[in-house]
Amino acid sequence: MSKKILIVEDSGDLRELLGSGLESLGWDPILAESGRESLAKLAHDTPRVILMDMGLGDMNGFDLATVLKRHPVYKRIAILGTTAFPGCLVRQHCLAAGCDDFISKPFGFVALQRRLTQLVYGERLSTTAAAGL
Repeated sequence: MSKKILIVEDSGDLRELLGSGLESLGWDPILAESGRESLAKLAHDTPRVILMDMGLGDMNGFDLATVLKRHPVYKRIAILGTTAFPGCLVRQHCLAAGCDDFISKPFGFVALQRRLTQLVYGERLSTTAAAGL
């Protein structure tokens, strides 16, 4: 199974850190700094998972997740939403927009790898489990 991952993060330093860290864990990262750039990258490459910052500048991650989940091809790609804004409402909004799971920043690579593995192998977390309850 493909281990390609599209990382959509507007912070250049964090985008590079996530890319190199996930590559060292066996993932094949594709990097994008905006919603529009991520759509352009998706036109040429289909990842298994998208790790997406929900607070993007040009097109927020909520809108992007909604667009992707309505697309006949992209709707099959698992989306792991992330943001530095904590809280149950943000998590619920991410899941309602179409994200398959959510992880709050800051997070470690062990927790990120666990979530990505669950998404890739079809072990979807329930809303309660995703909330850490």
